[in-house]
Amino acid sequence: DQSGDRCWSFDFSALTELGRFYVLEPGTGQGSEVFEIRPGVYRPVLRAALRMFTHQRCGTPKAAPFIRGCWTDDACHLGPGQDLECRSILDPTNVDLERDLSGGWHDAGDYNKYVNYADEAVHGVLDAFEVAPHLWSDSMGLPESGNGVPDVLDEVAWELEWFLKMQGRTGAVAHKLSVTDWSGTSPPSMDPGPRYYAPDTASATISCCGAFAHAAIVFS
Repeated sequence: DQSGDRCWSFDFSALTELGRFYVLEPGTGQGSEVFEIRPGVYRPVLRAALRMFTHQRCGTPKAAPFIRGCWTDDACHLGPGQDLECRSILDPTNVDLERDLSGGWHDAGDYNKYVNYADEAVHGVLDAFEVAPHLWSDSMGLPESGNGVPDVLDEVAWELEWFLKMQGRTGAVAHKLSVTDWSGTSPPSMDPGPRYYAPDTASATISCCGAFAHAAIVFS
C-alpha cells in the first residue's frame, strides 16, 4: 500500500519442461525476466554468494583468475599504521602494543572489521555447510580451490584466523579494528588511513567463543 505497486502472483509448478522461459502479459506486451527450469539452477547463485566473502578479504591481492574485471585490486591495508602494525586506540603512541591484525573480511559497508558483526556471518556460513555439505565443492573459484577442502570451509577459515589474531593472551577478544573518522576510498588498496583496535569486550569474547565452538564441530 505504501509503495503503490500492484502485484499479482500465480503458481506454475506444473511446468516441468526444462529450458528458458518468461511470463508474457499479451494485453500489454509486458513480460518478466527470463528464468530457467533445470537441475542445479541455484548453483551459480550459491557460488556467487560464497565468493562475495572472497571479494571482502582484507590484506591480500584480489587477483585474476579468482577475481575478474574491475574488481581486481592489490593487497589493502598493509601500509604504515595499518593492520600489520595496528595500535590500541587507548594508547596509540605505544609501539609495544602494536599487533598484527591483518586478514579477515571487510565489513558490509566499510573496510573496518568487527568481531560481533562477523560472528553472524560465520555462523550462517557454517550452518549452510552443515545443512547441505553435498552442495559445496572444492572448485568454486577461490584461491584455495583444489586443496581437498570444500571451498566454503576455506573461506570461513580466512575469517576465523583473523578472530584468532583478535584474541589476546588472556583469552579476551578485542572488540573491533577500525579507522577513527569513517574515512575511506576506493579501491581498498588506495585507502591510506591509520587503523586502530578497540579494547577487549565481553561481547566480542562471547562471539569468538561461539564461532570457535561451532567451527570445531563443523571442521571435524
